[in-house]
Amino acid sequence: MMRNMKLSYQRGQVELKKLTVKDVAKEAGVSTATISRVLNNTGYVSEHAREQVLRTIKMLNYQPNSIARSLKQKKSSSIGIVLPDMTNPYFMSISRQIQRKCMSEGYHLLYMDTEEDPEKERQALDFLLEKRVEALIIAGTGQNKDKIESAGQLGVHVILIDRKIENLRLDVIAEDNRSVSEEAVSYLLNKGHRHIGIINGPMAVITAKERYEGAEAAFAKFGARPDARYVYEGDFTRQSGAEGVKHLMRLPAPPTAIFSANNEMSYGLYLGLHELGIRTNEIEVVSFGDLEFSPLFSQKLSVIMQNPQEIGDAAADLVLKRLELGGKGFENRLFYPRMIQKH
Repeated sequence: MMRNMKLSYQRGQVELKKLTVKDVAKEAGVSTATISRVLNNTGYVSEHAREQVLRTIKMLNYQPNSIARSLKQKKSSSIGIVLPDMTNPYFMSISRQIQRKCMSEGYHLLYMDTEEDPEKERQALDFLLEKRVEALIIAGTGQNKDKIESAGQLGVHVILIDRKIENLRLDVIAEDNRSVSEEAVSYLLNKGHRHIGIINGPMAVITAKERYEGAEAAFAKFGARPDARYVYEGDFTRQSGAEGVKHLMRLPAPPTAIFSANNEMSYGLYLGLHELGIRTNEIEVVSFGDLEFSPLFSQKLSVIMQNPQEIGDAAADLVLKRLELGGKGFENRLFYPRMIQKH
């Protein structure tokens, strides 16, 4: 049977009409108020009447109009998630953890991928607010502070993940980018590397800024500063990682080690080395984020292991708490990545 449709015969023609609550009530032999109480799980309904309504709904294959119900109840039971790159395993893992917990509590998730584009992010926020989401979980570009702030003022619960926005008071679940980046670059300096390349993300994004500040702190301990010629600002994509390593390896004195500020750019870094005909084990690399495929080739790789599952769990727990209890003040949870050697 076609969902929410009934057949009507008029003047020898077959006409399809959308099923309504009145149709279900008539078929079940109860009032529309009883149907509404069963659908919304509110008010008293006898067990016999409830079973009759549920049987009728199943027989007619009736699906309530979720938009109409959300307008009446002033709740949509939906959560918007805005991510910069849904193909990145890091954000995929975070999303999966959020989805598992929130869907088990009856919430539906609407995902938007901004591709690190501030204009696409703005459009995504407009779309989700039009859909009346009850909460927003955002890993932002750092460029739409006004829009995100206004969402919170409209009563939408906003949680920032991975990336905070400076001077904006909201719930934040992120990682300590500075300390572990300082540790990573210090590791390379202590091994005797002096020409160290840095492939970073866009400095407008707080994670890129913090990771670069960590690298600066490491150089400062050695009485030095990063050489601007060895710093390439990418955009957290594989392509920019490949372009970055090509730029660095064409310098008169190429780097002997590279700090790559995210996993996707690290992937591109190795693709770029391959295109240049340089063996992947000639350059020592520290990647901010794991590369699952790295055991498949020879490399000198250390990785900063992030906490996507823990961040996803924490984000889900916090958004569910906000949706159920509200609450004053803001939470700021910080997870601590760790560096490990893979070679």
